[in-house]
Amino acid sequence: MEEELLELIRLERKREPLSPGRRLRGFQKKLQSTKIGEETELRGFITGRKAPNAPGDALYLLLSPLPPSELAALPKGEFRTYAVLRIDDKTSFTGRVKPGSYVAVSGTVDAYPIGNLRMIRARSIEGLDYSDYWKDYREFALSQGEIRDLFEGSVYLRDEMRNVLLYSLHGVPYIPGESWGEGFEFLALRYKDESEVLALWNVLKSLHSALPREVQLRRERLIEADDPLLGLDFRFSDPNGSDIRYYTPPTKRGLVNPAKWALKALNAKRAIGFLPKNVEASPLDRMARLSETPFVLVSSEERPYFEARREFFQLIPNLLVTIFMNRDRYSALDGRRTRPMEEEFLRWLRESRNDYGEEFRALTAPSGPMSVKLRAELGRRLFGSIVRFKGRATKRAAREGRQINDTLVNEWMVVLRDHPKEMMRLLKEYRMYIPGSLKARRALEVLNDLASISRSGEVSKEAFIRELLKEGFSERSALEVVEKFIATGYVYEPFPGRLKIIGW
Repeated sequence: MEEELLELIRLERKREPLSPGRRLRGFQKKLQSTKIGEETELRGFITGRKAPNAPGDALYLLLSPLPPSELAALPKGEFRTYAVLRIDDKTSFTGRVKPGSYVAVSGTVDAYPIGNLRMIRARSIEGLDYSDYWKDYREFALSQGEIRDLFEGSVYLRDEMRNVLLYSLHGVPYIPGESWGEGFEFLALRYKDESEVLALWNVLKSLHSALPREVQLRRERLIEADDPLLGLDFRFSDPNGSDIRYYTPPTKRGLVNPAKWALKALNAKRAIGFLPKNVEASPLDRMARLSETPFVLVSSEERPYFEARREFFQLIPNLLVTIFMNRDRYSALDGRRTRPMEEEFLRWLRESRNDYGEEFRALTAPSGPMSVKLRAELGRRLFGSIVRFKGRATKRAAREGRQINDTLVNEWMVVLRDHPKEMMRLLKEYRMYIPGSLKARRALEVLNDLASISRSGEVSKEAFIRELLKEGFSERSALEVVEKFIATGYVYEPFPGRLKIIGW
């Protein structure tokens, strides 16, 4: 019921920007409408600056209704407002509270002897998550259709790339058994012509620069601002401690070798990377192997392009409300929810081997860009991002993930055919990884596929036999294969009825 009401509110307020001015006025209205002596709770970003004309009987700090970066970006003559917090030894603190933190303050409203400022005699100050700030404006969230319209009108990319960009913005839910964070790597490698990479970089830089400083991955975590009317300057720590932080190389040099400090966060999936790479695509590229979507910029009819529309920039706060709400709704994906993706992944492997043969096997070798084991993990992550955007873990979302994988394979097939030596090397590796006769190889491929979607690497004997029957094995042959694999030491049984590949 709540979701339906929110959707009606969104339709009523269609595309109404959540501007800084609106938030400032809302903060001021709440503060001024509360009578002196009444109890209130007020939320905002705490500063480390003493209020002007502060008495000496307690600590008096300013509370800002805007995040540090938006406070810093306000034009000189723009309306500003604050609340004064009176903090003494009776004020209790919980959570993370330091300059820049988003906090909830409970206390009694009182007058303050300067301008139209009001004071709260703080009884308690609770540190909140940065995402709570945006979720407090949930009625300004955008619908899926509104987000697509917004990007289609400004971000000109191939449809599948623009869709992945939308999904990547939402990050990845926690997946049990993984050590990675919520980050996502939207990677695009050069294919012969560097102009495609540079054009994409300009698009991603424009998107990145439109986002608030708090959600940009930067080496410097301090944010500075000043208030010319009060004659105060502020130094804030970045309040965003989540993995919803975005990075794109700021210089051309970073298109070849991203900064080490940024790579540390990206490799651990602790940030979301918009990563055009001005390096010729190679089937042995390590970043491609670890990216959720390693696109290759095979020439297209239309170059990437960003149209700087006013509406796009105005609705960035609304987009952040939506991202953090969707993140809260799907903070984790358990095995039950990822099952549609895993079933689709198995079908995709089986059908792609039939369609592409040895070339696909080369791509899915352990060192290849579509390594089966890694692609299963990364495919879950891609699925998780799609689910966050769409709001439901469905078979349709799983099919969309498969379509993206199909696009990636088609692009990498072009690269593979241009690199015969690398293709032979990957095939050789694959045959060492999947040795034996044709029949045994087919059975081992099935077993490896099943192990790739298992959190523990274990496969039930029943599931293995069932998949072999789909591959055309008779029941007798399937049982013989299982016994042969155990006898030759390729697999073992950690528990009765469970199989695990040696070294997996």
